This record gives sequence, C-alpha cells and structure tokens, in this order.
Amino acid sequence: MATLQIDELDLSPGLLEVIRQVAAEEGQRKAQEFIDEYKKQLETPVAMNYTQAAKYLSTSYVTLKKLIKSGLIKVILVDGYERISKEEADRFLKETSK
Repeated sequence: MATLQIDELDLSPGLLEVIRQVAAEEGQRKAQEFIDEYKKQLETPVAMNYTQAAKYLSTSYVTLKKLIKSGLIKVILVDGYERISKEEADRFLKETSK
C-alpha cells in the first residue's frame, strides 16, 4: 500500500468539504461491508443440520443426502444428531470447484 505524506496543503473550503464527504462515504461503505460479512458468519453455524448445509452448499436436500451416502461429504455426531461441519462443507466446495 502506498503512503502519501503532505506537509502542508491549502484547499478551498468547497474542495475540502467534498474530500470530507467522499472520505465519510467510503468509511461508511467499508463499515457496512464489515458488518455484512460478520452477519454472514454469524448466520452460518459451525455444525449445520442437513437443511442448513444444503442451503450453504446451494444444493437440494436430496442431493446432499446422496453426497453423504456416497462418502463425498462426511458427517459428525453432535448430541446424537448428524451434522455437517462448516469446515467439511468448505472442504467439499474447494475440492469440487472447477
């Protein structure tokens, strides 16, 4: 990343206001991107049930069951219930991406 250092700059009040406004808008945009990404992470549990995993993988419930049965996706047991870890889903997506 480049660094710009200006020791002294005399700007017209109008130009200074434009710069402030653009900087404020960029700051708001970056903050909103961060918030949206954080919300997305919170919405996806670490251990997903089949419905959640199918949605996360953008596939149908039936297709997900076939992938599990064929051994392409591994399940874990959480309190006696079969779940798919987010890590496993991400692994599957990475390995099967073109």
